[in-house]
Amino acid sequence: MLRSEAPKKVNKGLVLGLSLVFISALGGCSLIPESDPVQSWTLQPVAKQDLGPVELSDLRVLRAQAQDLLSGRYLLVVPEGQPVSVYKGNRWSANVPTLWRDYLVHALQSDSRFAHISSDSARIDARYELVSRLDAFQSEYRDGEPVAVMRGYLQLIDSDSRTLIAERAIELSKPAAGTEVSAVVDAFSEVMADAVEEIKTWLLRVTPKG
Repeated sequence: MLRSEAPKKVNKGLVLGLSLVFISALGGCSLIPESDPVQSWTLQPVAKQDLGPVELSDLRVLRAQAQDLLSGRYLLVVPEGQPVSVYKGNRWSANVPTLWRDYLVHALQSDSRFAHISSDSARIDARYELVSRLDAFQSEYRDGEPVAVMRGYLQLIDSDSRTLIAERAIELSKPAAGTEVSAVVDAFSEVMADAVEEIKTWLLRVTPKG
């Protein structure tokens, strides 16, 4: 959906929490050879919202921290009782940490309560930084049906003092309407829309006023 750059060094309390995962082939799920045709998918962006005057300004969103397969463009899937695999012939339009960051930036910029929102790719000074870690962004089969799952951790940092203002875990899931990849991607769009609403509410609550 959007683009990227490497993350800055952030508060040492944020530790990558994803262990090494393995890939197995199962039906339509396998690692994609580079020569194979690939369908690129993106997330449905949120609509512009006029929800009142500015309440939070000068926030920089950093590219999410992630390890192993989560750092790439794979559409990950976890069949029941099987190791992590991928949807053959399908990729995200950008690597997952960039997809996550750019979705958040766009969503915050689309809400009238937020102003001067930037990403770490722009190198714009900001009073606050939103640091994130992705632990899961994958489809998990539950009772034979795919469920879009997102798990991670957020930290709000004061850019000048490098102190931690607030932190929280986030975990959301949404059953897909079918087993087709398009249905799974739609479920991820719903998960991200719900995640953004949680994150916005949290940011407005924990950011110092004045």
